[in-house]
Amino acid sequence: MAELDLTEQPGFDDCVVIAAWAGWPDAAESATRAVKEMIRQLHAVKFGSIDPEQFYVFTEHRPVVSNGPRGTRSLNWPSNEIYYYRAPDGTGTQNVLLIVGEEPDLRWGAYTGYLSSIARTNGAKMLITVGALLDSVPHTRPPRVMGTTSYENLNDMIGPGFEPISYPKPNYEGPSGITSATMDAFSKLDIPSVSIWGHAPHYLQVSYNPAITMAILRELQRFVKVDMDYSNLEKQAEEFDQNLVKALEGQKDLASYVQKLEERFDTEEEARGRPEPRELMMELEEFLRSERVSDDEDSVSPGEEEPRS
Repeated sequence: MAELDLTEQPGFDDCVVIAAWAGWPDAAESATRAVKEMIRQLHAVKFGSIDPEQFYVFTEHRPVVSNGPRGTRSLNWPSNEIYYYRAPDGTGTQNVLLIVGEEPDLRWGAYTGYLSSIARTNGAKMLITVGALLDSVPHTRPPRVMGTTSYENLNDMIGPGFEPISYPKPNYEGPSGITSATMDAFSKLDIPSVSIWGHAPHYLQVSYNPAITMAILRELQRFVKVDMDYSNLEKQAEEFDQNLVKALEGQKDLASYVQKLEERFDTEEEARGRPEPRELMMELEEFLRSERVSDDEDSVSPGEEEPRS
């Protein structure tokens, strides 16, 4: 596998794989920034990369030239890097493999085969793909992050010590990306997967939205027990909001549009907070069962006399 360059193998017996790709599945760079921030804070160790030569059309993914401080010039090609975080013994934290790269143009089968092979070698028990998309959501509301999974017993897969997570099955149909291709490759090795997507306001033409990145990281922490410091991201998000307020001043048409988005967002969130009919029936059945138990306990046992008034 000359295209896959590994300097070592972590040698994990089990781990969680987290992956994000720049390009089509990364609106406002929110997904890749989230994984990069996790790599930075965990001091994750780079141990692998994939040679870009056979996976990109360079007239589409052009290498970027940059100037160094002393007049040197460097050419940076599309990259795909693989890191590991080894959990300290006795902490209950999971080992993590982290993949961050750029969505390839070519040979998706070979590309995802490399990633799934590394995962299998290191006992991966779950894949979490991270993406971000443009959506009709207002920037004035908390960032929306949604997840899906085809795995029936998600909470069994996560294990004890985590709050229960309820993700629906994916229902999207249409053109797909490297996230779906990777999930498919992992499924052939019986490695279940979860897909997490941040939703970025489509009307904001920004290269980076720190609020979405922070929301994605918080969602990831529902699956992996790692400590994250959000102070820097919170500062970035605050500055982002302040600059946004100034940039949108006087744009009455946009303000009216955002107000409509707010109304729809609030209605959708209210609907999401209401239990589904099936959940309501289960709650009702549980209530009736508890009432029956209570009635049985209060009833007179055989052979006992009722107290006389």
